[in-house]
Formats: sequence, C-alpha cells, structure tokens
Amino acid sequence: MSAWAFICALNTKIGLMTWINRFLFYFGITAILTGESITVRESYNTLLGNQGPIHATPHITNLIRNGAQELSTNEKMDLAGLGLAVLGKNIVALAPVDLDQSYDTEHFRLFYTLDGYDSVENLEYVIQVGQVFEQVWTFYMDTLEFEPPPSDPDAAHDLYEVYLENLPTYYFGVTYTSNANISDPACVSYIRMRNNYSGNQFSNHTELENIKVTAVHEFFHSIQFGYNCFERLWLMEATAVWSEDELYNGINDHYRYMASWFSNPDKSIDDESSHMYGSFIYFQYIDEHLGGPGTIKACWDNSNSLASPVHDISVAAVDAALEPYNSSFEDAYIRMRIANRILSASENADPYSYSEADGYRTVVTGPPEQYLIFEQGNIETEQDQSLRLYESLYYSLTTESPVKIELTKSDGEFSLSSIVKHQGKQQWMVRTGDELNIDPEIGIEWISLVVSSLGMDETNWDFTLQLKDGYSEDFTFFPPYPNPSYGNTVHIDLQVISEQTIHTKIYDLLGREMWSSSNHFSDPELVTLMWNGLNKEGRRVANGIYLIKLEGRSDQKSHRITLLKKSE
Repeated sequence: MSAWAFICALNTKIGLMTWINRFLFYFGITAILTGESITVRESYNTLLGNQGPIHATPHITNLIRNGAQELSTNEKMDLAGLGLAVLGKNIVALAPVDLDQSYDTEHFRLFYTLDGYDSVENLEYVIQVGQVFEQVWTFYMDTLEFEPPPSDPDAAHDLYEVYLENLPTYYFGVTYTSNANISDPACVSYIRMRNNYSGNQFSNHTELENIKVTAVHEFFHSIQFGYNCFERLWLMEATAVWSEDELYNGINDHYRYMASWFSNPDKSIDDESSHMYGSFIYFQYIDEHLGGPGTIKACWDNSNSLASPVHDISVAAVDAALEPYNSSFEDAYIRMRIANRILSASENADPYSYSEADGYRTVVTGPPEQYLIFEQGNIETEQDQSLRLYESLYYSLTTESPVKIELTKSDGEFSLSSIVKHQGKQQWMVRTGDELNIDPEIGIEWISLVVSSLGMDETNWDFTLQLKDGYSEDFTFFPPYPNPSYGNTVHIDLQVISEQTIHTKIYDLLGREMWSSSNHFSDPELVTLMWNGLNKEGRRVANGIYLIKLEGRSDQKSHRITLLKKSE
C-alpha cells in the first residue's frame, strides 16, 4: 500500500489537517533536540542498509524528529516501506491498516493476519506474543511502578496496540510515536513486532527469547515516550537495554554490545551512535550500587518533570535521581569507569563490582590501556592528552619503586583514579585525586590509571600526566564505604606497609568512643575492617556523623562517615 493510501485510511479516524499540523508543530520543535550525534543520513543508512540485527526505534525516531531535508526524492519514497510518509519537510509515522485480525489481552490489542506477506504461522504465535507482553506490563507497572503509556484518545479502546508484521530482515521491533493529540511532553505510540523470529539472523537465541527481549525493550520505549517524548536517544536506548536483563536475566542478548563499547572508552557516555546501546553498563552500575531499579525509574520521573523541547536534560535527570544516594551523574560515571577495569563479581571489589562480571568476561576483558613504565629517578610526562566530555583514557603502569602521579589540567575538569590489584588476591585499592602516590612494596599484580573528562561548561579537555619519584607509605587509610551508610556494614580498607599495630576507633561528634579495634601487622598486607553500626555495648548507634580515627606507629589518619537507618 502506498504512503498516500495509508494517509487516506487514517483520515477516517482523525481530521487530516489536524493531524498534519500536530506533526508540523511538535516535530518541528523536537528537531532541535538531536542530530548532532546521529544524523538523518546515518539513520536512513542504518535502517535501509544494515546487515545485522538492529533496534530500529532510535533511527525511526530520529527521522521523525528531524525531517526529510537530507534525503533525495527516491530515498523519501523508500520510507513508505518503513511505515513512514513525507509531508513537506516532515516525516510522519503511519500505523498499518491491512492486518485483518486482532487478539486482545488484558492490556494489549495485537493486530495480525493469517494470509499473505505479513502472515503469522498460527494463532498460537499471537497468543505467545500477548503472554510475553503481559509479563512485560507486570514488570514495568506492578514491579517498577511506572505509569502506563498514554492511550490513544482517537481509538475506540484503551488497549496498547502491537502490530505483528513481516518487518525488514534485521529488525527486532520498532516503537513509533503516533499523531494522537495529547499534552506535551508525552507522545502516544505503538509497536511493530516481527511475525516470526525464526530466521538465521536471530539464531543466537530461541524464538521465544527473541520475543522476550524485544518486547521488554520496545515497550520501555513506549513508556519513555509517555514520560518525555523529547528525551535524548542515548538515555532511551541505554535504559531500554538495561531493562532486558532486569526482567529476562539469562538471555544476555545485550552482551553483543559490550565488546565495541568497552573497546572505545574514548567515546562519550551519551554518544548516540551504536555506542549508546552499550551504555547500559552505566545504568547497570547504578542499579547494583546506587538504589536499584528504583533509581532508573527516578531518572524517568525527573526526565518528565524537567522535559524541554529545546534543552538536553538527560544528565540533569540522572543527577537528580542519584542525589538521595549522595551521588551524581559524574560520581556514578567515575565509579563505573573504575568498575569496568576491575570487572569482578567478588564482594571484595565492592563498590566497583558487577554481579554478572564473570559473564561479561566471556565477551570482554576490560578497556584498552596505554602503557607507562616508570623508573626511579626519572620524570615521565604524557603531554597534550585530549578528551571530549564524558570520555576516558586508561593507562597500565609498571613500576618497581614508589611513584607519584600528577594530573595537570590545561582545559576542562578531570578525574584521575588509580586502581591497584594486589598480587594473588581478589583485592583492589582505588584512589582518586589530582595527585596520587603508589608504593609497590605491598605486592602488586597490576596498576591502572583512568582519566575521565567532566564538567559541561567546557568545550575542550586537555591535560598532562606526569610520573615522578614517590614515597614509601607507612600505612594508608582509604575512604570508608558505603558513605553514607543506610544501615549497611561500613568497610574500612587499610594498606599496611611496615610492621606495626593499627588502632582504630570510632567517635561521635561529642567525642564519645563508640567502637574500637586493634590489629598487629607483621608483613605488608591489605585488610578490610568492618563496623556493623553497633557500639561497644552491642547496641545500634543513632543516626548521625561519626569520626573514624586510625593510629599507627608513626602516623594518624581520620575520616568522617554518615550513618543512617536503612530506608524502608
């Protein structure tokens, strides 16, 4: 059926000019949002020429948002096969009208046919797809407590519409924003799914597994469009990929994005090429360490409240979601970059662990590193290093003597972290700052440095990294974690170099001693002390700020920590 025939058919539901005017206004505004990272040309080439399985939604959305100016007449005609039509400079979505049967579940209406090009094999396939979508509905609405996608005010029912069709060869599924007239920032949407997933291109998983990951991914897009139809594509895709494993853990289709993503730490976290699919790892880190799935929902709650047709609010939405956990977009970003180097499920890696790290290691071994070798008495300098916003560089450092690492900023803000893996142990030490000292006396398996660019107020991020003679450390007290602690055990990491006894005491702000521990170390050792929030009498201490003080043979160190009751 031609694009114009689609339009004529739709005219029976809604006045054509009202519909067109809605798109001219709405998508004329949203065109301001994207295009810098992914162009109309790139989306067209991906949709029409990709030779591997793809999620088409961001590219369809990009075309609708940005219009047809970059496309030739023949290319515009090609869009009809994707369920799109060109009206002037604009591209609009057209729901299929030639599927002659429907099947209703509690929340969905599935359109299908048993004859012709788009036919499904049998009704059982349709029922199976409906059952999966009901599982997905329960996951999002009942478990995660998202709001349902908005209903189409022009439809004669309040069910969400899914169309089962013979989609282009490598398409999993597509979520389209429709023309329905509802209040910004929401959009009505519908989903087009395949009439089968039995082709060789989907053979890495069973047909049911492909239906599951596609349904949970695409239906999250329908929810996202209800929360903020202006939102950046990277946030949409990264959280949609995250959701696949959150509901259907074990299928692991998302592993296919990891090799490319880990190989390119010098691509920004919000890059909107295919890199954005692998950015799920950022939200996986947040899920595991900063509030669980509720924090991901909070990102979309904030996206809704901050929605703007002309401003990128994606970072601000994540920032606000992390604030209750004494974190931020950049703090979580830095932690994730560290966790990606450690890549371990060991509880000793916390707070830089991933529960599926062993699975991740079947497809990646960590980010690529530049190699640095330091020799005592020399000064090594890495000059004129450059990054763009929210990109990172990793360095592998080899040294047999204490070394001091200094980061000098030429332009922009940066985070420098050192990651030390201890020889023969599942133990790591992490430090962050512009000047770091590393003493290899403890016994080191490897040392990595990670530099990340931060701060949205800059346009260039240039720095110099310098290595010079460091100093031998008596003992080192690393920042305790978690901090603040919401009813969790507080970990106190020590690295002891020389033989001595370390006395550890915890005081309240009135100077009263709450807890103490003394430990003697004969050899260099890395140890973690743990405080369960109880005082010397075994009673739980009150909420508040506490001071941890450590005293060794010739040095004293202290750090504050906030202790709060576990949130309900």
